[in-house]
Amino acid sequence: MEVKLKKPGLKIILGIIASSISIGLLFYIFLFLNPFRIYEANTLKWIPILITIISLYISGRINRDTPIKFFPLLFIPFIIFKLFNFIYLPFILIIFLTGALTLFVTINHIHYKFNKLGWIGITGIFLFFLFSQPLILEKVDFGYDENGELINANIVWAFGDKMTFELPNHVLFDKSNGQFDIANISGETHLITFWATWCAPCIKEKPGLEKFKREFGNNSNIKFIDVSFDSDRNKWVQFLANEEPAGIQLISENQQKTSREFNFSGIPMHLLVNADGTYKKYHSFEVVRKVIIKSQ
Repeated sequence: MEVKLKKPGLKIILGIIASSISIGLLFYIFLFLNPFRIYEANTLKWIPILITIISLYISGRINRDTPIKFFPLLFIPFIIFKLFNFIYLPFILIIFLTGALTLFVTINHIHYKFNKLGWIGITGIFLFFLFSQPLILEKVDFGYDENGELINANIVWAFGDKMTFELPNHVLFDKSNGQFDIANISGETHLITFWATWCAPCIKEKPGLEKFKREFGNNSNIKFIDVSFDSDRNKWVQFLANEEPAGIQLISENQQKTSREFNFSGIPMHLLVNADGTYKKYHSFEVVRKVIIKSQ
């Protein structure tokens, strides 16, 4: 009896170790090494789904004869996903569903028909997220033109408007800690600037941005929102008190989640939001400034 208990325990431990190593290694390859030069890889949801499938298939095969009641322990390595901020609703539910299906198909005594259905479910989830976001590969001298469009980029696929996105339901906070759902701004044109007090390029852009806000202060066609990525809320509040920037001032409580929800990486970042709630991204303030002036 003791041998039977030890054997599943050792396999579970081995599965947890193997899964942890594979998750960490795959995140390192996709997000840091990025050998395929995937544009803004940390915003693509198919990457953590693929990592889930690979890592749990490995740990599942190690435990293919282990009683199913021990399988929840194989999700322990998923705490690593927290480091990359993929543990948020509702996406984490998709991750766990994919993981559960992956473990299901690794069990030895599952009938082949159910095994096939499991693989159909896994493949369907992966393909849905794979094609739901643009896949863009950066070439040599990748960058942006004066209109904020990508140059030297290979667009593998991008269904619909390749660089236009819809505002998500995402809660930010004002300096009084009041909640502000960014999706509620649809109906008017907005320039949303993501920045932080610790971001030197952001601070460098601030004088020009504030001057631009003053120039358009009486223009009812556009409004301004600044979103801080400061982890030190007091430092942000002190900056607002000293500089008194124009427009709505908000702060994100989770930088990685916010940037992923808005499909970008790195700040400063500027979103030009149309009245219908769609937006385009601009890394350069000078570029978005020219776009706004041309549109007036």
